[in-house]
Amino acid sequence: MHVMKFLLYILIPLSEAFISLTKHFSRGLHQTRSLARFNESNAGPGHCESKWTYFNETNACYKNFFWSTFNAAESLCKTVGGHLTSIHSFEENSFVAEMSKSGNRLTDSAQATWIGLVRSDYLNSNWNSSLTVKWVWTDGTKVDFLAWAPNKPNAKGSERCALLYSDPHANSAYALWYEKWNGFTCIPNLRSFVCKKMALH
Repeated sequence: MHVMKFLLYILIPLSEAFISLTKHFSRGLHQTRSLARFNESNAGPGHCESKWTYFNETNACYKNFFWSTFNAAESLCKTVGGHLTSIHSFEENSFVAEMSKSGNRLTDSAQATWIGLVRSDYLNSNWNSSLTVKWVWTDGTKVDFLAWAPNKPNAKGSERCALLYSDPHANSAYALWYEKWNGFTCIPNLRSFVCKKMALH
């Protein structure tokens, strides 16, 4: 008798659960979710490899490196799958400055940061004086934003590569140069350079 009661105690709830589950499926209440084919349009936010920083506005990854000439910096950036950073907005400019700043006040331009802006006559070994000189990004993107320091760049022919003042200057006369650019000779080792590449999905 006790065994029978025990079995009823177990089986009745199970049968009720089965009936409820059957109704659930028969009414179309259960839906299986198919995996959508991955593509850029339904991809979530991008992400970056370890030690790279993601910036949502550009869907790109950035990494700060130290001490290099312009050419060596661009070469390293290409080795890791990118270029020296291009900059296309005030927000991106501030982002790059923030990630590359040292926290110290600048005393000379060697403490600044290389960016990927360069004069077209520097990139082209076949350049001749009849062609118009313009500033271009090493990654080939359009130059649609500029943040030159006051009265920069000047007309000196040797200043063919651009740097970013990512820290305030120690000299108050250059207070307006913070987060601004300047043309510079491409040969010296600068304290910092930022590489940029597309994010992973």
